[in-house]
Amino acid sequence: MIPKSVLRTVIADQLRELESLDDSVPRTVFPAASSYSGASAFVVKGVRRCGKSTLLKQLMKARFPDDYYYFNFDDERVAGFEDEDFQVLMETLIESFGMRGSLFLDEVQNVEGWELFVNRVLRQGYRVFITGSNANLLSRELGTHLTGRHVDIELYPFSFAEFLTAGKIAVPEGVLYTTEQRALLSGRFREYLVRGGMPEAVVLGNEAVLTGVLSDIIQRDIAERYRVRKPGELKAVIRFLIANAANPITIQSIKDNFVLGSLNTVKKYLGYAEEAYLIFTVPRYGRKIKRLDRSPRKVYCVDNGIVVRNAPGFAERRGALLENVVAVQLRRLGREFYYYKGVNGAEADFVVLSEGLVIQVCYELSYGNEGREVKGLVDAMGETGTVEGLILTLEQERELNHQGKMITVKPVWQWLLENET
Repeated sequence: MIPKSVLRTVIADQLRELESLDDSVPRTVFPAASSYSGASAFVVKGVRRCGKSTLLKQLMKARFPDDYYYFNFDDERVAGFEDEDFQVLMETLIESFGMRGSLFLDEVQNVEGWELFVNRVLRQGYRVFITGSNANLLSRELGTHLTGRHVDIELYPFSFAEFLTAGKIAVPEGVLYTTEQRALLSGRFREYLVRGGMPEAVVLGNEAVLTGVLSDIIQRDIAERYRVRKPGELKAVIRFLIANAANPITIQSIKDNFVLGSLNTVKKYLGYAEEAYLIFTVPRYGRKIKRLDRSPRKVYCVDNGIVVRNAPGFAERRGALLENVVAVQLRRLGREFYYYKGVNGAEADFVVLSEGLVIQVCYELSYGNEGREVKGLVDAMGETGTVEGLILTLEQERELNHQGKMITVKPVWQWLLENET
């Protein structure tokens, strides 16, 4: 059992650290988070260091400035925290601050049995806010013990609009831009494309966090948590996945590339990286379930900055970086999407069935590639029954008419701002 004296010190240190966080960038999800009320736990999920604690601080200041308790379980001083320590923690918090109504718990999934404690404090009338960076641990316990008693949101690194806000640049309203605005936004987007949106790297200029966070995820969120016997092998596979952002992959190809013992090992490593919110995979569009399951999946990384800093030479692959940005934005918006590859080899990057939309991403439309890009888009629209075609590029904007189908071409930055929420 952790002594109260230790808990008091940890609580005091964590509050001071929380107060030091720069919370000047309002997050797009803040209105949804701040409107929370009721007897359910509010759960914020996302990759390590994407700003979950800062979002909690913003919520505390806006709604509960003097009515909250805060504790972060991602602290080596409480590494041995057990379920019986929850009672001691609550006693320490009440003794230190008196009775309060809101409980903010950072990275609570690190403690086995946390969901039973949360259930108890919910029954006692507390408002509970939780953050976590492991999808599997959170979902498993939430689904088992807090069914119907939790509201979830996913937090990502800064969107382009949030990146602009962090740089003290006003985000234009509407869809009309002056020449000066276009030049400014295009220039800032080129920066965002390679720097990414990890808050600490953007706000504080600490780009070392982009390598540090990958090491932490591999070591603390995966190797230690799942007791991986070959951490070097795990690290190599995850770096391979990041270096192949926007590429199709198969379990077999990864196994062959690293001469791994079994396909199951590859599946585990891939699953761990997805559970840590570091990467996500996108299936190929197909009407037959068997085809869906057997086809390669495209892999994307949650942040371009992490890719560029940890995959040598990737900064030159601007088309892949553009595609990765669009994929992350679609995830941020909660869209379900696929990639398309026809039997004749024609390809399209994203099929968003719920919006009747096919998106093609390329760095620049040119005489040499326009026919291929348009054909892939039109073929995908025909097979999927979608009605809207969109080609996103670095800075081109126009309309195309192909076989009676109108196709819009616009800069990725413009699409991002138009699709912020």
